[in-house]
Amino acid sequence: MALLALFEDHHWRNLAPLTLTRATFDVKVGARSYLEECLHVAAGGGNDDDDDKKKPSLLLLTRRHLQKITEERHGGIAVNPSSIDAAGTVFVNGLVHPAAFDLRRLESVGHTFAITSGDRLLAARLGKKDAEYLAGCVAAGRQVSLKKLDVEKSTELKGGAEGGIISNLWDIIGVLENSLAVQCAAQEDGDGGGGGSGVNATVIGAGVTAEGAEIEEGTVLDARRGPIYIGPGASIAPSRIVGPAYIGPETQVKQFSIIESSFIGRNCRVAGEVEHSIISDYSNKAHAGFVGHSYVGEWVNLGAMTTTSDLKMTYGNIKMTQPAGNRKVDTGQNKVGSFFADMCKTSIGTLVYSGRRLGPSSHLHGLVAQDVPAFTIYGAGVGARNAELEIESAIETQKKVMPRRGQSMSKAYEQMMRDVFAMTAQDRRKAGVKRAKFAL
Repeated sequence: MALLALFEDHHWRNLAPLTLTRATFDVKVGARSYLEECLHVAAGGGNDDDDDKKKPSLLLLTRRHLQKITEERHGGIAVNPSSIDAAGTVFVNGLVHPAAFDLRRLESVGHTFAITSGDRLLAARLGKKDAEYLAGCVAAGRQVSLKKLDVEKSTELKGGAEGGIISNLWDIIGVLENSLAVQCAAQEDGDGGGGGSGVNATVIGAGVTAEGAEIEEGTVLDARRGPIYIGPGASIAPSRIVGPAYIGPETQVKQFSIIESSFIGRNCRVAGEVEHSIISDYSNKAHAGFVGHSYVGEWVNLGAMTTTSDLKMTYGNIKMTQPAGNRKVDTGQNKVGSFFADMCKTSIGTLVYSGRRLGPSSHLHGLVAQDVPAFTIYGAGVGARNAELEIESAIETQKKVMPRRGQSMSKAYEQMMRDVFAMTAQDRRKAGVKRAKFAL
């Protein structure tokens, strides 16, 4: 069996700011990242919380500043090894769903090859020199020049997000509902009728799995449009959940919440309305407010009444600024919310326009009508001057937050924060963010 090497490509820039703190193959597309999809396929399906899943023969290639934190997130899988057995390795882009290829067939191909799409390498078997070149480009975050690859056969693959190839942030939103439908259906344990301890919900339709969750009387689980999975240890106060939807283990859904076509990660606190969105592990949206067609990273805290816009008054397509070239791009979708990177925080009553990119450890106040760089205290929306968030303050805050979910900050996580702070200094300068004491 060939070794499978998942690698990042230059489209990590398009997925910024989410990809400043995690590799592209660690970005959730529905309830799972594409790395988790690979592990899931290799395990033959089943519950994601099973501890005895067999990991496939994998190695990971990521940008240099993410090597240590990626090793920590995926213990037992080699990350950026010093040498690679090119002859025995198939390289696959970490933004391509494993179902887009017949991986077993690729493993059986003996000659060198490259499957491409435009200027992107999607999959390949490479010689030693080309494998080293690819690894070097990935570590530096550079684009791979396809012209430099010396392979025996090259194939151009057509297709976009609907074919499992992610290129931009809004692709995640575009495929979210279909991804959740497939992923939640795969979680079904045969119970299928909303069974499990403490379940008193009204179930509409079939396809509800909630073993080990506490669901209070008055909750409505509507699975007519897609299955619903509720993880062990989750607690659901009287609310309405419309499938396809995934509620992670140990997550608390507070009373009178409405969750529709969304993924909520592990150990989150959720209230208000969440529609067609991803809320990652350990994040809080514990009060009223609306989050729609959006992506919320890990360790995010959304203050009371924080609300995202996801639709223009003209009902036209949402445009977003692309980091590469700083140009506006039509998403092709008329519903796109905003993208909150890890550790982002909003104050009470924060309102966020559609299509915003909100950087790691940014603090948001008032009306947010523009993208916000990492480590920025954004006060323009309330008449205050934007200021740089000191790195020591950001680290101290994160060290206080993590124990609240039974976690602690590792040296790798702290170093990743320091690296991202240094890497994004130019972004703050371009945005006019100064080193200053923030004051309302």
